[in-house]
Amino acid sequence: MRVLVVGEAATWLSGLQIALQTDANVTPPVLRHVEHVATQDWVWLRELPSRRALVLDEAIARTPAVDTLCAIAAECVPPVPVVVVGDAGFPDEIIRWLQAGVAACLPWPNSVARVRSVFDLAFSGGRFVPEEALSALLVLWRQEALGDALPLSRLPVFPLGGDKATQLAESALLGISQRQYEILALLSRGLSIKTICQQLVISEGTAKTHVSALYRRLGARNRGEAIYIAAQRGARHLFET
Repeated sequence: MRVLVVGEAATWLSGLQIALQTDANVTPPVLRHVEHVATQDWVWLRELPSRRALVLDEAIARTPAVDTLCAIAAECVPPVPVVVVGDAGFPDEIIRWLQAGVAACLPWPNSVARVRSVFDLAFSGGRFVPEEALSALLVLWRQEALGDALPLSRLPVFPLGGDKATQLAESALLGISQRQYEILALLSRGLSIKTICQQLVISEGTAKTHVSALYRRLGARNRGEAIYIAAQRGARHLFET
């Protein structure tokens, strides 16, 4: 694994190195830290055909340089995923980063397991958005704030308890059960598993089983991917304000 870190990164660089360490039998990740990316840095990153990433400090991500860096990363074969590390960022900032081509926004500090899973997701071509930002992002998605970068249709207001026929049609469209559809709607509002259990009057174990089955049916690896996939497939009435 090679990771090119751009920016100050003073508060999290060593922590990232430790978090990305794997088993002793596996070659440890190599991190290169630079203030500004030069040609030789891109050459170094491209020498490894897979499991390489460009990591931007949030301060760099908030500058116009993010567009250039993401564009160059996308031109690599295969493309190099770009990860922003720092504060979770405001929803409009996250949208800006997604539009530029950022694959993941990783809040810091974070657990070792979460750091590894986010990088594995990015290496496999997935995207990660912090759960705490999802509800606000959905509001902006409804306002078509993502434009052409993430072609989501306008999501009109549609209460979960409203048109049962539409709910059944959309659950069939997504290939999920009615209960899974209800849980996905609640997940999209940023509710915790505990709160979902209370609203649906089910046990935590049952809820987790439904969530796992839901992710498996959609081909998603986390809440953010499940919501994104559902919206991309045309489940316009799934979300409510």
